[in-house]
Amino acid sequence: MKKIIAFIVSKGNHPALHRNSLEIANSFQGLGCDVDYTYLNDPAAMQRAYDLMRSDEVWFSIGVNDTGALLQTAPDHYALGDLEVPYVSVLLDAPYNAANGELGFPCQKHYLWVLDKSHIGAIKYRFPDKKFAGEIFQPLGGDVAKNEDDIFSADRDLDVVFSASMFEDGNIREYWREQTDNPYIIGILDDVVEYMLANPVSLLPAVKNVLEDRGLIGEDYVIALAPYFHGVFFYVKMKRRYRTLEALADKGLQVEVFGPGWENVPFAQELQLHGQVSYETVLDAFSRAKVVVQDQAEFNNGGHDRVFTAMLNGAVVVSEYSSYLAEQFEDGMDMYMFDWKNTVSQMEIVEELLNNESKRLASAIRAYGKAKANHRWENRAQRVLEMMSL
Repeated sequence: MKKIIAFIVSKGNHPALHRNSLEIANSFQGLGCDVDYTYLNDPAAMQRAYDLMRSDEVWFSIGVNDTGALLQTAPDHYALGDLEVPYVSVLLDAPYNAANGELGFPCQKHYLWVLDKSHIGAIKYRFPDKKFAGEIFQPLGGDVAKNEDDIFSADRDLDVVFSASMFEDGNIREYWREQTDNPYIIGILDDVVEYMLANPVSLLPAVKNVLEDRGLIGEDYVIALAPYFHGVFFYVKMKRRYRTLEALADKGLQVEVFGPGWENVPFAQELQLHGQVSYETVLDAFSRAKVVVQDQAEFNNGGHDRVFTAMLNGAVVVSEYSSYLAEQFEDGMDMYMFDWKNTVSQMEIVEELLNNESKRLASAIRAYGKAKANHRWENRAQRVLEMMSL
C-alpha cells in the first residue's frame, strides 16, 4: 500500500486543530497504513512530503481544512496544483464558516470530508467556481477513554459538563444587517434565523424552506443569499449555545462550563466556569462527568465529535437534535435529544439522570457500545480509505 501524507497542525499554532489532525493520522496508522506525519511548521518535513509526492510513492494526502495549500514550492505556488496526488480536506466546521480557510486553492484532485449531510450541497455556494473530485459525509471520530477498563466503575464527581465557546458575551451582532440595507434581503434572513432558532435544522435546509414558503424556487435565489451565510450561521450557532446553557442554569444544576466567553452572560453566577482549557482537560472532565450536554454547532444532519467522545468516556449525552444521531442511537435510551420548541421541559431529563443512577448507567453503557463499534477515529479512517479506493 502506498504512503499517506498527513498534514499536522503544530500544537503551538492551534491546540484543537493539532489534536484533530494528529488523531486523523493516528487512525490511518492504526489501520495498518504507512503514514508520513508532516508538520506544517517543519520545512524539512514539508520538503520530504513534496519529494515523496513527486516520486509516485503516495496514495493521497489529508489535512484539516486548507492545510494542503501550505505545501508550496514558491510563494503563492501550490504544489498540489501540479501534482496528481489527491488531497482530502477535513472540514472542521460548516463550509460557509470562513475559519475553514481558502478551500478553493489550486489542487488537481481535491476531495472533501464534511460533517453534515447538507454541507455537501452547501459547498458550491462558498466555492462556485471550484470542482471537487468527490465528497464524503461523516462526523469526526470520538476519542476513546484512556481509562477504558474502569470507566463504569470510577467515581464521577462532575454532574453536568458543557464544552463550547461564546462570543460577544452572548450579545451576538446580526451581521447580515451590517452587510446590506436591502429590506427584502434582511426580511428573508430574519426569517431564516427565526426558523433555525425554533427548529433543529442546518442552515441550507432552513434557507430553502424559507425561500420556498415565499414561492422563490430555484438555485439563483439561494446563490443571492450565499454571501450572508457566514453571519447567519455564526449568529444562530452562538444563540443556540446561549439558550442551552440558560436552560441548564434555570434548572439550578451544577454545570461545569469549559470554553471562553461566558463570564459576562446574565446567568454566569449560576455556572462553574473554567474558561479556555486544553483538550486534555476537557477529555478528563468527560471521563468524570455523569452527563454531558452538547449543542450540535449547526450539524443537525450530522454530529459533533464531542457527542462520541463523551460516550466513549462513559458519560450520558443530552444533545440538540440531529437526524444523523437519531439514526445511529435510540433517543430516550442511548442518549437524550432536545429541540428548540420544548427545550426547558426536555432539560428535565438531566435532573432525572442525576437522580437515577441505574437509568443513567444503563444509557451510558448502551451508548458506549454503539460509539465504540461505529464512531471511533478508526471507523472514520476506514470510510476515507473506501472513498479513495473507489
